[in-house]
Amino acid sequence: MDKWIFEEDKVTQGIVALQKVGRIPTVTINPASAVLKRHQKKRYASAVQFSAPELFEDCGRYNPPGGSIAVWYAADSSLTAAAEAYGRLLHMGGPVSYPERVLHQHYMCSIDVNRTVKVIDIVGLCQLLHIPPDSVENENYIFTQWLMSYLHTHFGSDFDGISYSGRHYRYKRCYAFWEMPGKPLAFTDTPGGMVPYASYRETDTGIFPAGWPGTFMTGEEMFEELLNFKIMPEPK
Repeated sequence: MDKWIFEEDKVTQGIVALQKVGRIPTVTINPASAVLKRHQKKRYASAVQFSAPELFEDCGRYNPPGGSIAVWYAADSSLTAAAEAYGRLLHMGGPVSYPERVLHQHYMCSIDVNRTVKVIDIVGLCQLLHIPPDSVENENYIFTQWLMSYLHTHFGSDFDGISYSGRHYRYKRCYAFWEMPGKPLAFTDTPGGMVPYASYRETDTGIFPAGWPGTFMTGEEMFEELLNFKIMPEPK
């Protein structure tokens, strides 16, 4: 089978055709029920930090180089947010075990949604365009960065960003939101919501292993039971 090759003109034509018939797939985030999650490797003043790297090597999957679009990543689930962060580190040569102090140094953050947020569903869009999933999940960011730039340029005023599937854990959704000056503020930190993994408690039963005995999972249990990382005790 021939490998799918990104051709800008063909993808553009496909998106335009879908737009003309009102078939751009979307996801709506309801402020009444949504709390987003984000992993941070240290404590910052806020978990809501849009960034616009200029250099290609500093850009994420949906950060177009050049610094023209500020992007902020989050997820529906703490597990998915953590999996994306630590899975990416593992693929870059990172460890499969962490010293216990990491649970006190790294944070899981909760973010409130202040208004209705609407994003373009990348999974649904690629399905309609017959673009295989690995084209937005491989190590080559050229297509995904172009796609983010195109969608921001042509849909930026009507949408707040994109949704996509987690590469390292298929649970709920990941998001890449773009910053649009002049729009009402969409996200604020949940009061008291920046918590080190050592103190974090997850009550989303959807992530619990079968037969899990408790009503929550600790950050350490998420690391070991769900992400298959080992937390090593500190020497005394």
